[in-house]
Amino acid sequence: MWRIALRMLFGDRAKYLSLVFGLSFAVLLIAQQGAIFLGLMLQATGPLQNISQADLWITDPYLKWVSETRNLSEADLNRVRSVPGVAWAEPFFNTRAACDLPGGDFRFVNIVGVSRNTMVGRPPVVTAGRLEDLRIADAVLVEESARAKLGWPEIGDTLKLNDRRALVVGFCRAKFGWDSPSVVYTTFENAITYTPLGRNKIPFILVGVREGTPVGEVKARIDAMPDLQALTPNGLRLQTINFIMKETGIGINFGITVSLGIIVGLTVSAAIFYQFTLENIRHFAVLKAMGATNLAMTAMVLMQAVVVGVVGFGIGVGGAGLFSLSARKPGAELAAYFPWQMLLIALVGTVVCLSAGSLLSLRRVLRLDPAVVFK
Repeated sequence: MWRIALRMLFGDRAKYLSLVFGLSFAVLLIAQQGAIFLGLMLQATGPLQNISQADLWITDPYLKWVSETRNLSEADLNRVRSVPGVAWAEPFFNTRAACDLPGGDFRFVNIVGVSRNTMVGRPPVVTAGRLEDLRIADAVLVEESARAKLGWPEIGDTLKLNDRRALVVGFCRAKFGWDSPSVVYTTFENAITYTPLGRNKIPFILVGVREGTPVGEVKARIDAMPDLQALTPNGLRLQTINFIMKETGIGINFGITVSLGIIVGLTVSAAIFYQFTLENIRHFAVLKAMGATNLAMTAMVLMQAVVVGVVGFGIGVGGAGLFSLSARKPGAELAAYFPWQMLLIALVGTVVCLSAGSLLSLRRVLRLDPAVVFK
């Protein structure tokens, strides 16, 4: 019976290809848009993508997300350093500045200022030059993907950041946030000279916890201090994503797109699969007249649905996977993140689409009068 079901399925290639590509498009739309949404959420976390040394991020208690900060003071830094269980605490600078380009144009860049002594907050990879050269006065490391946007500077060239001189001493590779795709690294002392600030000049304080001391205990001690809040990297990441979801329309827009993918796949796949069943209803009637049971007929329809589902699911997630791989290239401005959970979501969408078509087809087949073959 299974062999007959497959011959019926592959016999009409036009209908078979229509089924496969209709389902593939729906899966591709669900997986791709979901991956783009997750990629944007990850990209919104900004400097959190590049820093792995800190156990805690110290911020203002009213921080909404990582790119909107109210600066802390030197006194706050000293207070954090005095907390029991803190191994080290270093200032971390992260803000935007205007960079003058050749020809009179300008572009905003994200200035990241790291500790001069410990280099905590440094870029993940230095591709040219030396990290230690950041200690030179006015020295900066330019993120590789930003070179084309900044006029292709070379080592030894100078940039103008907020009308101040910046000496390029090397290049690095780092991930960037969605609010400023051009990243420039320097020391904290240099960074505060490029951006006019008030008396409070520290956007974040990065903290390392002593070995053997629970991070939760140190976090509770800092939270108990006035005007300070301690967040773990995951806590700050979730707070940022929560803000983006609630305060912007990104979640709603992508939710609508994914829902449309499910609706399109549901209607198209169900309609084509049902039409396929109607066109082969005489074959089902012959089998029923020959004594095929309802269980055998159900197995045939479900097998056809499974074959279409496996092929369509593979093509759809394969296309979404290729798209996500292209977004992982260094300097790629595509935002896509495709975890294994996205495969499960796409699989659920595939099952939903096929279930609708299968139920309609089964209803027709099981109610079929074998005498129709003689009409």
